[in-house]
Amino acid sequence: MTDYKEEQLQELDILQSIYPDEISIINNEFPAIALQVNLLIETIPKDTSSFTAEMIDWEYHLNIMFKLPENYPDVAPLIEITPIETKKSHIKEEEEEEEEEDQAYDEHGNPIKSKITDIPGKIHFDDEYIHDKLLSHTIPSQIENDMLLGMPMLFTLINSIKEDAEEYYTEKLHQYELKHEKEIQERELIENAKFVGTKVTKETFNAWRIKFRKELSLDERNKERLMKSHGGRLSGRQIFEQGLAGDDDDEQELIEGVAVV
Repeated sequence: MTDYKEEQLQELDILQSIYPDEISIINNEFPAIALQVNLLIETIPKDTSSFTAEMIDWEYHLNIMFKLPENYPDVAPLIEITPIETKKSHIKEEEEEEEEEDQAYDEHGNPIKSKITDIPGKIHFDDEYIHDKLLSHTIPSQIENDMLLGMPMLFTLINSIKEDAEEYYTEKLHQYELKHEKEIQERELIENAKFVGTKVTKETFNAWRIKFRKELSLDERNKERLMKSHGGRLSGRQIFEQGLAGDDDDEQELIEGVAVV
């Protein structure tokens, strides 16, 4: 017959030796043993990240409450998890204020959106993660494995929660960085597009040339200049070479404008 009281008290002693600073005993009286573990989540970025662990000014803990049923470990413990987020210091807040005062601008006069911003501050161990991920998947899966082995499970549960939370943080940081980088690139493309002219082709150049000459009355001025230089009359060849004969010109008007050569 299993001595549940002895097993639970032994596991409690082991946990206190492993987590001397993190564990708090809420009740050590069987059959209502309860304890709380204040678990530090280490924030470790990917190798490709713009951040290092030292640059992250946020500290995350998960407070895990375990309540042991009378016949634990044959029955799973009751678990509650509360996330805690705190700033490590106020030093970086002062640095950020100084950086805001010394705002840099790009060549177009727009404020430069820094690649190193407080992205870590956007990451939270919210209810969706706690309930939908940890309590619904990670923890039940670990409990099932431990119960198959018939062994105390609090230590392995704590490790599983820690590993899952740290992986979650690393991946979230990576996703936010990719999103931030994409926003910067899109903004740069928009700004650069403002300074890219229309590609010049033969057709666009001819259209511009016609419009330009019309606006400045160049063709009329050329016609007047040539008329003066030829005594008021142009040869048929000159008329066609200068493009002065319109599509709707009357034949008689064309004949009258042609000098005998």
